[in-house]
Amino acid sequence: MACRVAAGETENSMNTSPYSSRWTSLHQLALCVALPLVAVLCAPALAADNLAEALKASPVFPNESTSRFQQAVLDRIPELKLAKSADAWRAEAEQIRQRVLDEVVFRGVPQSWRSDERRVEFTETIDKGLYRVRKLRFEALPGLWIPAALYEPAKLNGKAPVVLNVNGHSRDGKVTDYKQLRCIQQAKQGMIALNVEWVGMGQLRDAGYSHNNLGMLDLCGRSGLSVFFLNMQRGLDILLSHRHADLDRVAVTGLSGGGWQTIILSSLDSRVRLAVPVAGHSALAQRVANYNSVGDLEQNPTDLVSIADYVHLNALMAPRPLLLIYNTKDNCCFVASTVKANTYEPVIPFYNQAGAAKLLKYYENEDPGTHNYDLDNRQQLYKFLNRHFFPDQERSAKEIPSQDELLSAEQLHVELPEGNATFYSLAAAAARNLPTKQAGAPAAQRRLLRRILRTSPMSTKVLRTKPHTIGEREMLMQAIEIGAEWVAPTARVSALKKSKRTRDTVVLFLSDQGFAAEAKRIEKLSTDSDVVAVDPLFFGHQKPQGSLWQNSMLLGVVGKRALGVQTSQVLAIARADDHPKVRIHAVGRRASLVARLADAIDDKQTIVAVTTTDEISSLHELLKPPAQYNQWPEAYCFGLLEQFDVKQLVQLAE
Repeated sequence: MACRVAAGETENSMNTSPYSSRWTSLHQLALCVALPLVAVLCAPALAADNLAEALKASPVFPNESTSRFQQAVLDRIPELKLAKSADAWRAEAEQIRQRVLDEVVFRGVPQSWRSDERRVEFTETIDKGLYRVRKLRFEALPGLWIPAALYEPAKLNGKAPVVLNVNGHSRDGKVTDYKQLRCIQQAKQGMIALNVEWVGMGQLRDAGYSHNNLGMLDLCGRSGLSVFFLNMQRGLDILLSHRHADLDRVAVTGLSGGGWQTIILSSLDSRVRLAVPVAGHSALAQRVANYNSVGDLEQNPTDLVSIADYVHLNALMAPRPLLLIYNTKDNCCFVASTVKANTYEPVIPFYNQAGAAKLLKYYENEDPGTHNYDLDNRQQLYKFLNRHFFPDQERSAKEIPSQDELLSAEQLHVELPEGNATFYSLAAAAARNLPTKQAGAPAAQRRLLRRILRTSPMSTKVLRTKPHTIGEREMLMQAIEIGAEWVAPTARVSALKKSKRTRDTVVLFLSDQGFAAEAKRIEKLSTDSDVVAVDPLFFGHQKPQGSLWQNSMLLGVVGKRALGVQTSQVLAIARADDHPKVRIHAVGRRASLVARLADAIDDKQTIVAVTTTDEISSLHELLKPPAQYNQWPEAYCFGLLEQFDVKQLVQLAE
């Protein structure tokens, strides 16, 4: 397949990452090791038993897709730089904080969701002697009620510290024993503690609250992350509205997903005075290197790390007290040895500069050292709270035995209104009148679509070629470099007898299954036309390490769009061919959407027709059960349905 440079500039990296040199070296090493194979790939025509077997031999080197993908993510991580002074950092920190809130957390969110007029209803009080447990429910946003339990000391005089206790991926939610024990200890020690339920856990453990389905709101142009943020922020509001709350002694803590909630809320809401996240977050480079730490979509929200990495969020805490706890043998994620250098150590200079070196602490748990908020970690919390909330008092950090005071799920159950909102219902409401009616010329609509997809023109270059002769077919397998970052495998299949062939067009073929699984279709199509089969990013031979949904969100969190990269790659390959016109044949819903998008943004009319198999009729189908983000993550591209549906894409192409 001959290639030429597509119109426009080669796509460039957006940022230089402090971690990129290590990954660049790995990528170069992989290529150097693979160089001896080039001679094989460029050998004279080879005989193959059949087309199906030949298509299975990828022209992309092992691990090449992974190394290029990871490098593309790492290159877009912004560097954390020490400001010239503490005052300068405070000003910069406020700008970062506001950008994250405006451009990520609350992007596209209606004002009604952010209104202070939210309902709080207390239901039952359980007297436990030294303290009491008040059950309640509150609206995180209109129609979405969250159950919670407020722990108060029996005797409250004057102002008391308040602690928001958030939860991670524990099925039991607010009933989880180690969470109850924290709240009981805090109440016995004179603090007011709120045990708030997390979306998707405990009483809210339902398919409608599956975390990654926040992507349904993203598709509608409304930040799904806002649901999680408002859940914890409303809890903080309740604590601060308590008549005994000391606004200068406000803490947040939690394990795992609760650790993530802790750093997100505390770094972005300056009302929080102290934070203790436990094994819940890390710099993005650590996640790229350790896929068990990637997390869910709320932990990798669209565009967050294009503005601030998690190490930036840690630095936003300066000079407020921050204790980072990790576990040495963590059997879930964020193993201590993998996070200290990239998540804790870069923050030390910021605390030193602010004259608050003693307010930043790091602790590694060894007993039991697994993913836990057990006794040792809890006592580290108590010690930290005592030091900063009760500096003039001699207080023990030992936990008061309270195991026999734990409440059952039935005792902590809070009745919720019927029809409580879910991601499905919230997305359905958001999408009711979408897409909005498009105005303007097709060129303006194409520009809008490109902005949504974050696409840009890409050059193409042949890296490696492997020819085959297979019966009455000849095949040219090639690795095509697309832009400066990507490499896509292609297979050009032609019939040796060309008298009956269509000479002025070529069929560009892509399939959800990857072209290696589509030999019969390719062979049939090649009877009348040359067929160029391509595997765009995350298809077939071009699948990096990790799951489809993990990799899709990793691209999204640094400001790219997986769907946009796929579309750009297909269009670049279409424009690289010698034939003036291209017909796309797409099999499967993923491939079909990419084909439609490539056709819609093709302002050079290179693509003359699109044929699809198993195409969805509308993006609205992605918002209804049993649709799940994990099944087709690229399609949940932020704001796509807000402006375009399949019908509009077809019309734009026409």
